[in-house]
Amino acid sequence: MAGDDERAAGPAPMQGGGFYNDHAQHQAKGGAHGLPLIDRAFEGMVLHGPVTLADYGSATGRNSLLPMGLALGHARRQLGPDVPVSVVHTDQPGSDFSALFALLRDDPESYLRRDGRVFASAVGRTFHEQVLPDASVDFGWCSFAAHWMSRAPVMPAGHVWPRQTAPEVRAAFAAQAAADWEAFLAARARELKPGGALVVVQPSLPEAEPTTFPVLMAWVEAELDALTLDKTALGGVLTPDERGRMTILVFERTAADARIPFAGGAFAGLTLVAEEAREMPDPFWPAYGLDGDAAVLADKHLGFFRAPFLPSLLAALDSGRDAGFRATFTARLMEALGRRMRAAPQPLLSPMVILTGLYRKAG
Repeated sequence: MAGDDERAAGPAPMQGGGFYNDHAQHQAKGGAHGLPLIDRAFEGMVLHGPVTLADYGSATGRNSLLPMGLALGHARRQLGPDVPVSVVHTDQPGSDFSALFALLRDDPESYLRRDGRVFASAVGRTFHEQVLPDASVDFGWCSFAAHWMSRAPVMPAGHVWPRQTAPEVRAAFAAQAAADWEAFLAARARELKPGGALVVVQPSLPEAEPTTFPVLMAWVEAELDALTLDKTALGGVLTPDERGRMTILVFERTAADARIPFAGGAFAGLTLVAEEAREMPDPFWPAYGLDGDAAVLADKHLGFFRAPFLPSLLAALDSGRDAGFRATFTARLMEALGRRMRAAPQPLLSPMVILTGLYRKAG
């Protein structure tokens, strides 16, 4: 297991073993906002085989099947059935690539089951740096991943959610998020072929709102504090260092933030072709309005929280913490959050804006 310094340097991967695939409906619904831009990305694009499609921040893959399948369809319509197409899924080294490849092999919606001349691979490296060779990618897709940061600029940050930290700390996270966005774009510019295109879908927030998930993350913060103070809850107390590391490295940028690199026109050879910012309500709330089942709503919200965010909290624990301690920590935190959710059902995943952008490399 990584040492504490290394573990705190970057975000933890999404929960593996198929759990993220089964609990990422919110991310899937948001990612769907970017699907129409795939058609626009291929307008006027002249492909030459072999073709490379890149999926940046794939996690364990379920939400990548539809966009990668659509991009593959464009390649086939232009080049025919025999030209080889490579689909490269990228994520952090600790991501559960076994679950990804099992999904690609077994899922009925997998592009591998519909096309015998497409070849899947994966790269375990952060997308804040270059992950593929220069001028090798025809089309790139990144959905619900670009808001994850490369590192924490301040630690301890004083809150589990960077947008809810003190103003000076929040400013440091905002500056890091801006630097990460420019690094991400510059790396993709190097990887894209001339004329290639990139679609990015990222969660954002209304310009007037200070944070996403204001109630949910306040509850998480309160329950982590309670677990730290209660010496009996975990058979031992969280240390100050552990609690101090429990910050989830997410910082959503606004539409204005995302446009900053393009204020003077092209950035690193990329042009912003199209963008849209559209509010998305909590996808689980309408069903509650029909059935009034607070327990079902809580289970959906817990699954949403656990799949992407719980691994970051577990990664903050000292490396000597055994599996039993980690399981108890998880169970107590989920139980406490579940009680709050059932007692006060509400649209916890609002406010949120889905920001979509289409970027093209000159050539």
